[in-house]
Amino acid sequence: MKSQETWKKRGIIRQILKDHFHGFMEMHGHHLPGGLHSSITETVNKAIRCGSRDMGYARYECKGCTKGTPEPVFICFTCKSRFCHGCGKKYTDEWAEKQQERILNVPHRHMVFTVPQELREVFFQDRRKLNELSNQVAKVIQYYYRRKNKSKKYEVGVITVIHTFGRDLKFNPHIHALITEGALDRNKEWKKVEYITSRMSTCGNRGRSCSWI
Repeated sequence: MKSQETWKKRGIIRQILKDHFHGFMEMHGHHLPGGLHSSITETVNKAIRCGSRDMGYARYECKGCTKGTPEPVFICFTCKSRFCHGCGKKYTDEWAEKQQERILNVPHRHMVFTVPQELREVFFQDRRKLNELSNQVAKVIQYYYRRKNKSKKYEVGVITVIHTFGRDLKFNPHIHALITEGALDRNKEWKKVEYITSRMSTCGNRGRSCSWI
């Protein structure tokens, strides 16, 4: 039943893209970085063709049937694109399951790291820079724990996810981070930390709010 619902929704979204994507690009394409136009169009076309024979297919038929001539069954290939409603959902589910297998069985804290509005245009024009945001968040958290005790060389657990827009769907790159409330020391012993401050004292400037990215 769940699979049928997914394919039903995918069909609705595919039809919306078929009907309106071309017009959308004509009206709003100038707002998007020119270097991304071809990639955007290619990605949307993949989602439109996903699950159709245009993407290729496998044909199954019985060669050993003694009665009648059963019709062959065609299984169309999917696009494997994260943008696609169906394929993207599958990718997200598989990613979440993999993280559940890797995550430590300890309390975690959810934190959000934002990019100042004045710098968002830099990432809007060059999306490759987004890849570095997650690395910088992990470095900031590691720095915070190492400052607590340099000799113990704490290793903290961090899982990061990049979001490129906010609730209003405007471009707003930010990082969601799931961080262990504690860390392993150099002897692989667990050190619990229940409170993570967001004050500038961790960065060497006491008494002010800290924007870590």
